[in-house]
Amino acid sequence: MKVILHNISKSFGSLKVLSDFSLVMESGRIYGLMSPSGAGKTTLLRLLMGLEALDDGSIEKPGHLRISTVFQEDRLCEAFTPVENVRMVTGKSLTEQQVRSELCRLLPEESLKRPVATLSGGMKRRTAICRAMLAPFDLLLMDEPFTGLDEDTKHTVILYIQEKCAGKITLLTTHQEQDLTALKAIPVHLPVIDSLKV
Repeated sequence: MKVILHNISKSFGSLKVLSDFSLVMESGRIYGLMSPSGAGKTTLLRLLMGLEALDDGSIEKPGHLRISTVFQEDRLCEAFTPVENVRMVTGKSLTEQQVRSELCRLLPEESLKRPVATLSGGMKRRTAICRAMLAPFDLLLMDEPFTGLDEDTKHTVILYIQEKCAGKITLLTTHQEQDLTALKAIPVHLPVIDSLKV
């Protein structure tokens, strides 16, 4: 499976964010977007999700492509437990015990019974990552997925991502080159457009 970006461009008013950018992504690969803040990383993810419209170019992807996402914000239901948040996307494809078992790989077991509102920022992030991994997907998009994670926790999460994304297409944004090294990701550098330079 491939997702192909052909010479895509995107502007917001007079501000050009992406210009004539192309990329081919293949199954079984992890791609890491590296560029300064404001260079279009999140915009690129939103274009792939269909949340923004292209100005020019095209995105070629299979019609049945299933996309799962970790947004910059965790976007969890704060009154729900981690288990309930994950089960919102898994439906009946996984039992509650299976969901609990997966969450325990990233979270302390005691946290699974608590409303997400009571969890630390790092625990919320891990819940959001687990939710994205357990939804059915062919393409995984992650926007700064390691925000709020200490190095030991990040290592655990990276191993989990590598396992769950085997055979899929993964695209993530990060400012840390060592994250891409740990993930064995292919670096992708978005060019900084003159209008974005300070």
